[in-house]
Amino acid sequence: MIMTVLKCFFLCLMMVVIPCSSSANTPSEHTMSPQTTEILEQFQPDVKLAPERAISTHRKHQILFWMGGALLLLILIAVSFGIAMGIFGKDVFIWHVLSAGLATTLAISHAVVAFVWFYPSS
Repeated sequence: MIMTVLKCFFLCLMMVVIPCSSSANTPSEHTMSPQTTEILEQFQPDVKLAPERAISTHRKHQILFWMGGALLLLILIAVSFGIAMGIFGKDVFIWHVLSAGLATTLAISHAVVAFVWFYPSS
């Protein structure tokens, strides 16, 4: 049990440390030559979305709210299957794993969507 907790802690620590150390080695815009920045700007065109494809901030919040609600529901389902297995001895392992996997997938997609929509670009 303790080894499992230590392994999880180590993996979480590596997930934080590795991206931080790799971003420290990349050169910033201030150290690039003017020719390099001109070349890079050519590959970053200003893209405007069509009005019918643009999503309002209110609608984005609504989508994230419903994703969060579904995520909470999936977590409660996974917990209830876990309790049914652990306390009552029911054979619902497959349903527990499926609901936990779906909850994890939805949690990751919820985080990515929120990051893409609301993280400041500059």
